[in-house]
Amino acid sequence: MTDPVRAPWEAPMRLALEEAARAPLTGDVPVGAVVLAEDGAVLATGHNERELTGDPTGHAEVLALRRAAAALGSWRLTGCTLVVTLEPCTMCAGALVLSRVDRVVYGARDEKAGAAGSLWDVVRDRRLNHRPEVIHGVLEAECARQLTAFFRGARGGAAETTGPQTPDPQAPGSQAPGPRTPDPQTPGSQAPGSETSGSQASGEGLGNGLPGR
Repeated sequence: MTDPVRAPWEAPMRLALEEAARAPLTGDVPVGAVVLAEDGAVLATGHNERELTGDPTGHAEVLALRRAAAALGSWRLTGCTLVVTLEPCTMCAGALVLSRVDRVVYGARDEKAGAAGSLWDVVRDRRLNHRPEVIHGVLEAECARQLTAFFRGARGGAAETTGPQTPDPQAPGSQAPGPRTPDPQTPGSQAPGSETSGSQASGEGLGNGLPGR
């Protein structure tokens, strides 16, 4: 059955996913954003460029908002919708409120740093003078898979180049490796005997110890 709330935003979310796919080319986390005008026309796009530019504010949402404002010749983006593959952080949520967008549509939830309903709800805080509408979960599985694949690839590459080597049992002085004590500072490490939830074990979603963007 078609979801009447989320289905209308699937096409622009696919554009955001395409934009996000460009980010890893420069080592950035794959997050993409699209700003739509009131009539649905694409005003601007953006993907994470923090590693590319060395700019701590170089998140997809901020860049897309800047470009949309430049296209309109005004910082007020009244009537506009921002579509983004990952739930905005506190910085981006604040920028969305200040830009006066009408609506925020996002794909994957970010339970570790999300500020549009997960960890915080900055965009709908009644103490602020503007509260955009929020629609979440549009192509959520696809957005989460893109992010999970990126982090798994990054971790796999690190393990491949720096991981421990298994000693040769025939070599003089070699011995079988003993049990390892997990480093409590390492994301995802745990003490022996502790339990891991299904989502953590599979690496799906963003509440699983994956690094933030």
